[in-house]
Amino acid sequence: MRRGAGAAKRWLTPTMEDVAWRHACRVAERTPRLTPGAIDLGPYSLRYSDLLTLCPQWHDIFVLGSLAFETTEPAPRILDCGANVGLASLFFKRRYPAARITAFEADPAIAALLAHNVRTNGAADVEVVAAAVWIEEGEIAFQRDGADAGAVASVGGERGGAMVGVPAIRLADRLVRERIDLLKLDIEGAEVAVLADCADALENVNAILLEVHEFDPDRRRCPELLRLLDHCGFTYAVTHVTPLPYRAPHGATGPFPRRSSVWVEAVSAWRRQPA
Repeated sequence: MRRGAGAAKRWLTPTMEDVAWRHACRVAERTPRLTPGAIDLGPYSLRYSDLLTLCPQWHDIFVLGSLAFETTEPAPRILDCGANVGLASLFFKRRYPAARITAFEADPAIAALLAHNVRTNGAADVEVVAAAVWIEEGEIAFQRDGADAGAVASVGGERGGAMVGVPAIRLADRLVRERIDLLKLDIEGAEVAVLADCADALENVNAILLEVHEFDPDRRRCPELLRLLDHCGFTYAVTHVTPLPYRAPHGATGPFPRRSSVWVEAVSAWRRQPA
């Protein structure tokens, strides 16, 4: 009952972020998919590649506060890996204006939107790197989807998007150079390989926000990733699971047609305090 009362109160007295989300959803209803455009949401003027995927991003980040984190550092060092059009970086900058952020985005067209959005919304000091976060430097095949689900081709499976070659950076090499207050990782299926490659460098990371993409029912990756986090000295919590019923699984399907076997798990991890 308390949850219902809270939801009713939020509906009757919406925040600025709620109002912006409802506005975006109304506009998205009459906007074709994968149509680039611009929209004003709250204090931000944003360019996007697909409004229908911008709406849930805004709701998760600015309405629900899914990326909220606390630190005593006035200028925390943040790596935003899989930054898309920049909502996460703008959210971190709102909470910590002096934050030192590097935002990585592999899709070159979306990276251009990211650079524009941080530059024109009071976050011009965010470093934008148009590259995929990966396990080695060089060039890598990347499958674009025109929205927020482009992926490194070797881990993303069949998506039907255009294949392009993009620069890749080895995240482990970045982590060994400096202390990182927050590592945000949303890289569409590459997270297990990348974090495994970073295992020896994770001692330089204080906290992690990541999404684990479970695309293959025959090979669940979250248990492996959670064991890795535990081995590297992190306490963790699985905060929510988002089914992806529109996406066909890689492996076998079961006898339950109304159950999605593909989902994303949101995991928060923080360095375990010595006993």
